[in-house]
Amino acid sequence: MIIDKEKATHRAAGLDLFRVVAAVMVLLFHCNIHHDNSFGALTGFVSMGAVFMTAFFMLSGYVLFLTYKDKSLVQAPALKKFYLKRIFGIFPLYLVVAVLFVVTLGQESVSQNLVLLPIELLGLQSVFSTLFPVSHNDGTWFISCLLLAYLAFPLMQEAVKQMTTRTKWIALAFCTAILFWSPLVVHTFKTDSIYANPFFRGLEFFIGVLLCSLPIRAGIAKILATWKVFVAEAVLLIAGISIAVRLNVFVGNYMLYDWIVVPLFAVMILTLAGIKSPRLQGSAVLRYASAASYAFFLAQVFNTQIENWLFPLCGIQNNALQIAVSVALCAVIAIALHELVEKPCARMLKKKL
Repeated sequence: MIIDKEKATHRAAGLDLFRVVAAVMVLLFHCNIHHDNSFGALTGFVSMGAVFMTAFFMLSGYVLFLTYKDKSLVQAPALKKFYLKRIFGIFPLYLVVAVLFVVTLGQESVSQNLVLLPIELLGLQSVFSTLFPVSHNDGTWFISCLLLAYLAFPLMQEAVKQMTTRTKWIALAFCTAILFWSPLVVHTFKTDSIYANPFFRGLEFFIGVLLCSLPIRAGIAKILATWKVFVAEAVLLIAGISIAVRLNVFVGNYMLYDWIVVPLFAVMILTLAGIKSPRLQGSAVLRYASAASYAFFLAQVFNTQIENWLFPLCGIQNNALQIAVSVALCAVIAIALHELVEKPCARMLKKKL
C-alpha cells in the first residue's frame, strides 16, 4: 500500500492498523497455501486470506480521496505533482524487486524477458490474465492494478465531486452488484480468473473513493466509531468466511467472497477512520509498519522461495516456528527494501517538489 505523506493527519491511525493487519493476513495466507501451515480454528479463515487484497484496494481508494478531497487535480501543475508522487512512490521499489527476482529466481529466458520488458516497465502485466504465473507477476500484479487505478483517480475524483448523494449511492450499488455477480459468470462458464483483473480491482478502488465521499450522519458515525463495533465486525467477517469454507462454498474463488467482505470491509474502514485513539496515533511502531507495508507486500515475492530452501536446510518442521520465521523473514526483507529504496526515493521526491 502506497502511503501519501502529504496531509498525513487526514488519515486516521485506525486505517494504518487496518493496512498492517491486511498485509499480515496476506502473508499468513501464503504460509497456509505454500507450506500448509495450520492456524487452528482460524485455518479456514486464513486459507481465504487472499480476500484481504480487496481490503487493500478499497482502503487505497478511500485514503486517496481523503487526502485529495479538498484539492483539484484538473489543472496541469496539480495533476503533474499527483502523478510524480505516484511514480516515485511505486516504481523504484517495484523495479528493484522485479530486477532482483529476474536475476535470482526467474525461470524465463533472456528473449522472454526482453519481450516482457515493455509490459513490466509500464505496469501493464495485469491486463494479460495469463501472465499471472509468469516471472514475479503472481506477486506484483497488485502493483499493476494499483497503477491503473491511480491513473484513473483524477477522473474518479472529479466525477464523484459532482455527484449528488443519491447518485453516489446508486454508483456504489452498481459497482458492488458487478463485483457480486461477475465471479458467478467465471464459475459458470469456467473463464479466466478475475482475481488479478484491473477492471474489477478498479471497481473495489472506486468503491473506496465513493465510501469516503459519502456524508455519514453524525449519529451513525458515532455508533460506528467504537472498538466494540470493530470487534463485532471482525467476528462477523471471520465467522462468515469460516462457515462458507466449512460448507465448501466456492472455496478458492476469492472474488466470489466479495459478497461477504465488501460490505464488512466498508464498515470496518468507516469504523477505523472514526476511532480516535491517542495510543494508536502516537505509536511510532504502527506508523513505521504502515509506511513499510508496501515493502512488506513486495517482500513476499521472495519469501516462499527462501523458505523452501531454508526450512529443509535448518530442519524447521514445527508449524508455529515456520509461521514465526515466515513473518520475521518478510519483516527483515521489507525493512531493508523500505530503508534502502523507499526512503531515499522519498527524499529525492521531496527535493524535486
